[in-house]
Amino acid sequence: MENKNNSRIYIVAGSLFVAIGLIVNPFVLQFVRGGAFSTSVLVVLLMISLLMVVSGIVLIRKKNGFLSWAGKKYHDMAVIVFNMIVLFLVINAVAAFFVKKTQEIKADTSYFYAPQDLLIDSIGFLRNIYPDKSDEDIKELLLLTSPYANHPVLEYMERVQESKHYNVGYEGVRFDQEVTPRNVREKINGAVWVFGGSTTFGQGVSDNETITAFLNKIDSSGTYINFGVHAYHQSNEIDKMLLLLRKGYQPSAVVFIDGLNDLIRMVETNFHPLETPALAKSAYTSDYNIATRVKETSFLRKLPVVKLLWSVLNENDENNVATEVSWTRYDNVYDAENLYNKDPKNHFAQMLLRSPYNEVDSAGLNYMVWKLDEMYKANNQFLKKISEAYGFKAFVFYQPLGVLSDNNPFWKNHAARKETPLFRNFNAVAPVIQSYIREGRYDLFYDISDVQRICPDCYVDLTHYNPQLNKLIADSIYQKLQNK
Repeated sequence: MENKNNSRIYIVAGSLFVAIGLIVNPFVLQFVRGGAFSTSVLVVLLMISLLMVVSGIVLIRKKNGFLSWAGKKYHDMAVIVFNMIVLFLVINAVAAFFVKKTQEIKADTSYFYAPQDLLIDSIGFLRNIYPDKSDEDIKELLLLTSPYANHPVLEYMERVQESKHYNVGYEGVRFDQEVTPRNVREKINGAVWVFGGSTTFGQGVSDNETITAFLNKIDSSGTYINFGVHAYHQSNEIDKMLLLLRKGYQPSAVVFIDGLNDLIRMVETNFHPLETPALAKSAYTSDYNIATRVKETSFLRKLPVVKLLWSVLNENDENNVATEVSWTRYDNVYDAENLYNKDPKNHFAQMLLRSPYNEVDSAGLNYMVWKLDEMYKANNQFLKKISEAYGFKAFVFYQPLGVLSDNNPFWKNHAARKETPLFRNFNAVAPVIQSYIREGRYDLFYDISDVQRICPDCYVDLTHYNPQLNKLIADSIYQKLQNK
């Protein structure tokens, strides 16, 4: 009777195991819940289901002998699993030694100080740069590391934010003491719109210390609105202006503060001067974007052994990388055989090789001058026509370039700075453009780059201005506007 009762208990227990195994079967669960599991979840559930079913069947069949049988099988399985783990670790350790590590193409920035690095070990240096700011203020001003936000028409816009030093909102406006979240809607029409890159936006300074903020302090009779966007060059700024006009806003005048990003972008990409994006990666969004990129579904792709196998499988592709694109011609994007159209991923890899921090030969630098000249001539004519059509005045100011400032405190070695590729590239291109402006080649342009001679060390990093230089730039712009 006792054996019969024990047998019945094993049967009941085994049947329960089988039932649970069938219930947690992922295919059954997917049918019941009406949705699919990810691959990793499906595999785990399937393994649990099979284990429960097999255990239940064995429990029913083995009955009294189940425990001893299960114990022996568990011991055997534990030995197998342990050895598999050891083998897995050894294989990945060996693979990690041989795996081809992706070599990031980094610009040589060893010859100047990056303020973010100084935060860690040279806060005293930054206290001299920001004599009126606390250490906490300095950190907030310098750690604006992700200013970009998506925009459906423009490549991107400034990220909307509220903080002690950076406040951005309506239509991407950076606010100040005059233009605030409360009055920006009523101020935008009839105001002077100020466009530019991060120097105009005011990277590294507070809201009331930007060029536009000082213009509002100097000229109490007008309103100046800061539309500066990190990394924008002149053509991007014109696109932003056109979007505002299409929305029905009307300025009294538009001011562009340009030079730095225009030069950098002409070097970094090899597109037509008027088809150059602010960020090189933006030129490939049709092929590589949130809708098309492959998302990793598990950690397996990150394992060294998988990386090693992947590198071997793709070795042929790596060997077929095209030679560096020419410095003396731009890509014709309307040519179907162009690398940009045939292999955009490869083309982007070539763009990553281009940098103003790297050596550019004299022919390439002459071509950069040609590209900038073509862009400025076309934009100058366009601004004249659009401003006449919409009834406002347009002005373009060629800005001070921190790279060429004699006493910029962020150069590590002032004597050696002239031998760096970055300085040589800027010094070969910028003076030619400045001479074109003096000659009247672009009649809307004014060269105010010499302002930095009054304060050659007024920088918060290699390229961005401190409040004192922002005020000097604002004074110079205001004088030119008054004279016109």
